[in-house]
Amino acid sequence: MAIERKDRPWISPEKAREALERGTGAGIRVAVIDSGVEASHPKLGGLKLTDSVGLGEENGRIEIREGQGGDVYGHGTAVAGIVREFAPEAEIGSFRAIDARSLSRTALICAGVREAILRGYHILNCSFGCRGLAKYILPHKGWVDEAWLKDRFVVAACNNSDDAEVEWPSHFTSVFSVNLAKTESDELFFRPGRMVDYSARGENVEVAWLGGGTQVQTGSSFAAPRVSAALARILSVYPAISPAKMHELLPRIVRPWTEDLDCNW
Repeated sequence: MAIERKDRPWISPEKAREALERGTGAGIRVAVIDSGVEASHPKLGGLKLTDSVGLGEENGRIEIREGQGGDVYGHGTAVAGIVREFAPEAEIGSFRAIDARSLSRTALICAGVREAILRGYHILNCSFGCRGLAKYILPHKGWVDEAWLKDRFVVAACNNSDDAEVEWPSHFTSVFSVNLAKTESDELFFRPGRMVDYSARGENVEVAWLGGGTQVQTGSSFAAPRVSAALARILSVYPAISPAKMHELLPRIVRPWTEDLDCNW
């Protein structure tokens, strides 16, 4: 439920920065809309999923399949592991909408994020992108706008080759869009004047993967959950911050982008 504007406390950048440093994610729900999550993975530290949902299609109808949010590829486990590492007390839910080939359909993605919104998740981590064709605008804009109106935070990865290449949902202005940065630092970076204006470490990152193992991966997919975790940390201290206010605060408390962070794919 959205909090009335008059009930929102004023948060200074200094207070937000302190929350980013000391917050744990407690009380904040992060939905991983992905290939599923292997909750038993040792790098997830005994994670108990708040929800484990699979999205499927039967006879042309989308089905919500309870208890079927296990990972079928590895990507979602990697994302959940990063959220878990940087916001250890956040609640995580798995909404499996991506298959074992790392592919999905717009209808499944839209159903997955809407189900997460319905179940009260504060942050929707979308480490994927849909081609920026006109026919896909309205389906994705519908749920992105719904999230905005309900004070839910959408965090999305961008195109790995060119962050200026239009993809949904990362190129909607209400979304916290994230590119990968060439850095060993765990800090976040802000690059003004871009559709994708946040970045975080995403090059040669060792991540949890399917079957209890790990892989070294590169991509904006693994930068986005760092931003999701940062939002969870801040919200765990100041849960009344709206997405609009966070868009004002976050650029003021993270590091400025520098050219040496560019991965030059």
